[in-house]
Amino acid sequence: MENILEAEIRTFSYGEDLILKNLKLFIRKGEIIVLTGLSGCGKTTLLRLLNRLIPSFYDGDLEGEIKLLGKDIATYKKGELARYIGNVFQNPKDQFFCDVVEDEIALVGENLGLDSNQLREKVEEVMDLLGISHLRKQSIFELSGGERQKVAIAGTLIYDTDIIFFDEPSSSLDYDSIRKFGEILLKLKAMGKTIVMAEHRLYYLKNIFDRLIYINDGMIQDMFQSEQLNNEKCRELELRTLNEKELLSEIEPIDTKTYIKINRINIHQGKRKLIENLAFDIHEKEIMGVIGSNGIGKTTLAKALCGLSEKHLDVSYAKNKKERIKNTYFVLQDVDAQIFLDTVENELIFCKNKNTESDLEEIRNYLKDINLWHKKTSHPQKLSGGQKQRLAIITSFLSNRKLIVLDEPTSGLDYRSMRIISELIIKKAEEVPIIIITHDLELLFKTCHSVLMIGDRNYKKIAVKGNEKIIMDFMYKKENLFKDVGYVE
Repeated sequence: MENILEAEIRTFSYGEDLILKNLKLFIRKGEIIVLTGLSGCGKTTLLRLLNRLIPSFYDGDLEGEIKLLGKDIATYKKGELARYIGNVFQNPKDQFFCDVVEDEIALVGENLGLDSNQLREKVEEVMDLLGISHLRKQSIFELSGGERQKVAIAGTLIYDTDIIFFDEPSSSLDYDSIRKFGEILLKLKAMGKTIVMAEHRLYYLKNIFDRLIYINDGMIQDMFQSEQLNNEKCRELELRTLNEKELLSEIEPIDTKTYIKINRINIHQGKRKLIENLAFDIHEKEIMGVIGSNGIGKTTLAKALCGLSEKHLDVSYAKNKKERIKNTYFVLQDVDAQIFLDTVENELIFCKNKNTESDLEEIRNYLKDINLWHKKTSHPQKLSGGQKQRLAIITSFLSNRKLIVLDEPTSGLDYRSMRIISELIIKKAEEVPIIIITHDLELLFKTCHSVLMIGDRNYKKIAVKGNEKIIMDFMYKKENLFKDVGYVE
């Protein structure tokens, strides 16, 4: 089998920061390659070098050579390269140009000069494949993070390129979508496509990848074929689990007095009612997970609770929208929108009003806790996606609000970072209740006392411990799960 890509990287650096070193890699035509490792190890940087986004769109200094089909990738013209390589970014918004879903997916084919009838057929085919036909006329900016991810994948499939790069493709997808995405990967492989992805979630890939490449400190530390990797090895390398069905809750149900009451609220998206007559209590020191399919209304609910949408809500912690904004902190799925200042340290200092010595000591301790002390003087936008995520979460912890809401706080995070964030959330919940919107079962079972399951006009809040199978089945859409299970309240 011929090598379609080859890399020999002696060093790669961003300014004074050495990111990759002594790295040799070959990728055969038709392989599915998974790049994994701790957040900040260099996975995304390696992807950007392999697909020529560095130096076309990102700066950096490379000593070494990347070859596509035996030819130096630097000698290809941009338009020529696009016929070989397709990309799905970690933040799909970065690759959108159109407002309407159907137009965005078709744009690629139009640029390639496809016949209109042929293009229409291809658009229909990929939308059906990804289960997004019902979204064709919707604005991209009204979609959930998971739905946007599917649109980005659809646009890439229109290209019909030999190689497709994915950066954390499952980070915003619900479980049913991840299962279908795994099936799509196998179909692409059968078509002879070469897939290279940076990914932390491994359970859906365990019978799919040809080789898993473990990167540590900018170098390839280990390489595994599918049959060589097991859960014991994953734990040793601090990787995500290969079998989520083995997970059990580590948190006992909370037994404290009610802190917040949500009274029969309705949540809208434009004229469309997403959530109707939803009511639940949050107790002191409680960590509540929120789960449900992409587009069901989880993020829209979070925005409403935090005063970012919906003028009128009957909630006990605020009388109006202005008070909801004042009393809550919402960490967005797209954390780039919440990072403003010139250094990591200043980003956190900005959250404090007085900046006393005790405040500064708290900031220093948090930076050490989340392994960002060595990055304290770095610009936040130079951090990896996982590092930005950790920074945004700590920013919320310093805010002194009555309620913290985290939207997919571990998307793109490795196991070690997820565990660190989980421990910090549990500690912070001693002061203020926390709501976590997540598709991450490892996080849910490690962190949450309760879970709010949101279905199609059906809602139920239950304890996590003892209900693992119900939650798992709900995530996988195996049955109607709104049956008689015990409420937390």
